[in-house]
Amino acid sequence: MKILNLKIVDLDNGIIQEISFNETGSNFIFGDVTKPNSKTETSNSIGKTLLLGFINYIYGADEDSEISKEAIENWKLIASIKYKDNVLQVQRIIGSSNFIINEETISLNEYRKKFQISRALYSKQIFLNDRSSLIPAYSKNPSKDDIEQFLSMICLDKFVNPVDGYYAAQNNIKKNKETKKQLLELNNWKERDIEARQFYLEKKIEEIKRELATIDSEHSEAEIYNQKDYAVKEYSEKNEEVKQLLNSKQKLELENQRLSIYMKEAKALNDTAENIKKLYKKAKYELPERVIKTLEETEIFYKDSILDRKKLSAERIKENELFIKKYQKRILQLKRYLSNIDKVIQETDAFKEALIIYKSLNEELQDLMYEKGNLDNMMKLNENINESDTKLNMLHSDLIQLRKDYDEIIIKYREYLFELVNDLYSEKVQAFFDVKVMSKHQQTRPVQVDLKIDGDSGEGVGTVRKRLIDILIFRWGKKLDFLFHDSSCFTGVDSRQISKLLEILDNVSEETNKQYIVTLNRFQIDKNDTELLDIVDKRTIISLSEDKKLLGFDF
Repeated sequence: MKILNLKIVDLDNGIIQEISFNETGSNFIFGDVTKPNSKTETSNSIGKTLLLGFINYIYGADEDSEISKEAIENWKLIASIKYKDNVLQVQRIIGSSNFIINEETISLNEYRKKFQISRALYSKQIFLNDRSSLIPAYSKNPSKDDIEQFLSMICLDKFVNPVDGYYAAQNNIKKNKETKKQLLELNNWKERDIEARQFYLEKKIEEIKRELATIDSEHSEAEIYNQKDYAVKEYSEKNEEVKQLLNSKQKLELENQRLSIYMKEAKALNDTAENIKKLYKKAKYELPERVIKTLEETEIFYKDSILDRKKLSAERIKENELFIKKYQKRILQLKRYLSNIDKVIQETDAFKEALIIYKSLNEELQDLMYEKGNLDNMMKLNENINESDTKLNMLHSDLIQLRKDYDEIIIKYREYLFELVNDLYSEKVQAFFDVKVMSKHQQTRPVQVDLKIDGDSGEGVGTVRKRLIDILIFRWGKKLDFLFHDSSCFTGVDSRQISKLLEILDNVSEETNKQYIVTLNRFQIDKNDTELLDIVDKRTIISLSEDKKLLGFDF
């Protein structure tokens, strides 16, 4: 992907800046500023780094709070890009992760997929500030991915799989060793005693199993626990039945009491009527017709209702008494049965002793088996460590062979960088580049990339080494066709070396048909280097200053 044109458009659709880029060769974002008075001052307020950030947005970068500020929120970046020989217009709104291509809105992820953007690789060719490590990485200590991507970017792709496997084996060893250490501390073991401890433990387990087998021969574990479980279950069921019978018996007894009371009350009612008649006869007093009629009605009611109910009540009492006797008999049977069960559970000494011994031995066995499990885990961890170590040996052999296979390419890179350094310095300074396969080790990472510069003791030599690595990737890499540098990537480097580096990068971008974009301050250039000044003059795409800031205001 290459950027050909960029428009910065405000909320009123006014074009704040329109910048055209050289498709190949250098593109200078020039800062016509003087050198800051101290290291704490910067010259970035004019918008050089901001513009590089806008370009990075077009190349699929995530939203950046340093860019997406309120002052320019919802401004548009409209760019013409070249992708696989096709020129397309893309638009991104600042503060949004969406893109518009040919009036179609797509997400950031869809945009990356459409243009096959790998931000992991892009971030190793787009530098808005300098890095701390020699090879492109996010931190001072490059990760496995950083190493693999660097090797891939300089066409040493076959290193990737064995390096990946080597890291995995090392990480597995590290993880197993950490777990092993935790087990040793948790169980208060010493590693030298592990095998002996395991041997003694197995003997003790065998001994306990023999004791359990002896108990089993007399009263098997299943039998012991089945008997107990059956007895407890049977006791519970029969006890519940007794409770239900007692409850039913009590209900019947209460019912008989109520019926007996009723029958007494009915008899009393009949006696009262008869007594009235007898009193009148004894007194030789003739009852009035109305009274006689009322007594007769009472007798009829008594016969029709009360006597019938008395009869039913008597039958019911008799029936209830039969059930009460039946329940009482069953209750007595169950109580005797429960008493026997209770004896089985509570009073059989041999049974109780067998249970106690069996339980004790089982608990001890479980504790020993748990410890044995931990010891087995220890042995398994040792096996895993040994297996991973064996794999390291195999992978290390593969890496050694690959290093031999790649020797010609690496020597080519070494010669190339050696010549660059000769051109870079007027005095005798030498460079030695190497991709080393380290000695096989469970912790030391397998591949080391090194670039020595002998003869330069200046404070900027570390930065020079990093820029030479960038040039190496830019010149020989086939994955990306661009490289972006912020002016901070040259901080601390002598202006003569900056000039040479920029001339080299310009030549490389021309030779390889790639695009190089760099922000540069006037004070960083060797004013006597007319060749570079001519290149900068011809290839400056925008010149910014205190009076001509990118957005027209401080940002």
